[in-house]
Amino acid sequence: MTIKTVNIRNISLTEGTQLFPQSMTNSNTQEMDKTVEQAIRIAENGAGMVRISVPGKEDVKAMRNIVQKIRQRGYDFPVIADVHFNPEIAEMLVGVVDKIRINPGNFSEKNRKNFTEISDEEYNIMISQTCDRAKPLIEKCKNHGTAIRVGVNQGSLSQRMVFRYGHTPQALAQSALEWIGICESLDFANVVFSLKASNAHTMTEANKLFMEEMKKRGTVYPLHIGVTEAGYGLDGRVKSAVGIGALLLDGIGSTIRVSLTESPEKEIPFAQHLIDIASSHYQNHYRIQDDVLYCHHTMDNQEKWIAEVGAISGYEHFRHTLKGVSIENPCFSARQNQELVTAVEQACGIRIRKTEIISCPTCSRTDYDIEKVIQIMDSRFSHYPGLKIGVMGCIVNGPGEMLDTDFGIVGAKDNKVAVYQGKNRISSIISLEEGISLLEKVILAYLDNR
Repeated sequence: MTIKTVNIRNISLTEGTQLFPQSMTNSNTQEMDKTVEQAIRIAENGAGMVRISVPGKEDVKAMRNIVQKIRQRGYDFPVIADVHFNPEIAEMLVGVVDKIRINPGNFSEKNRKNFTEISDEEYNIMISQTCDRAKPLIEKCKNHGTAIRVGVNQGSLSQRMVFRYGHTPQALAQSALEWIGICESLDFANVVFSLKASNAHTMTEANKLFMEEMKKRGTVYPLHIGVTEAGYGLDGRVKSAVGIGALLLDGIGSTIRVSLTESPEKEIPFAQHLIDIASSHYQNHYRIQDDVLYCHHTMDNQEKWIAEVGAISGYEHFRHTLKGVSIENPCFSARQNQELVTAVEQACGIRIRKTEIISCPTCSRTDYDIEKVIQIMDSRFSHYPGLKIGVMGCIVNGPGEMLDTDFGIVGAKDNKVAVYQGKNRISSIISLEEGISLLEKVILAYLDNR
């Protein structure tokens, strides 16, 4: 078995060794000084790496200046560029940053909207075409020593992948496996993989399947793990803990990102709690009886307690289905303990007691007050079990990641948004106030008729 090590400036990622937390700035990349300050705050809070969005070609120059300013300040942490839509932007960033995150869907077929059938021969031709599109970037990265993260998201899978496998864990794993083949055909091994979904169970199953397949092939690449669009507050932390924690306790992962719709530096302490838990599995803090997980402790650090309970619950539930979770911690009130039970059981899928709100952690592409919308939706519609609402920052992953939501709102430019019902957009690009009003109206009508 070959365990690959990926070098990203002063960090080496290898499965089964040291774990590194990371986060992503959410300032406008064009606001260079603001982005530099935020990147430094993230690093000073303990992040091993910092990612910055590069939405368009005009942001490449800003990225050059941002990296230069960070280095001039004496900071040596790896800087990662997050690239969507245009592979040319990724090529322009080679030699500027230490790692480039790409979306496989942007290198896949563009012309065919819907497949009614697809032969194995046609499927393989499309893989070859994807390789041809990726080759210029990979060759440049190989020559400059730049790492790549192949970021497979459930909401942005290629059309042929969805046609053959659906929006399943297998689809995520197969997409990543294809890219192993592409990279290895071009003699490129400085690559990290991530397989993400907003559903913790889907994400963990995809990563486990991918790890099994890599082991069968005889070569294991490092994994970046995280639950995308986890949300905010208690629910966002619990969902992240359930998914990330389950994998870390299973020995999977080399770098993690907790995706919270909050200031990005707040993600790092919680990510570190998960990393600490992975290194010391607290067997004496819980037991399972009659398929119920009992967690009893006197830990007074609330965030660490949330991380531990979430991680252990996800780990145990995804190995053998639990019927429930029971929590006792005298350091917190009975209400706080019950709120944690509710959040954990919801994130695991054991018992759904309230509305699920998924939301992205925001980045430079977000141009509206996403936290305001989340708080309104939470205050108005949190008590409807089975209802799922998406609050997304931009069009990049928004519509795709909201595929299984009942309603959603997606950001556009100039503090404007679009409203969705299921997969269908039901508004033009409208103001935030109009979007909130329309979203409330259609949700109330839906609930009245349910």
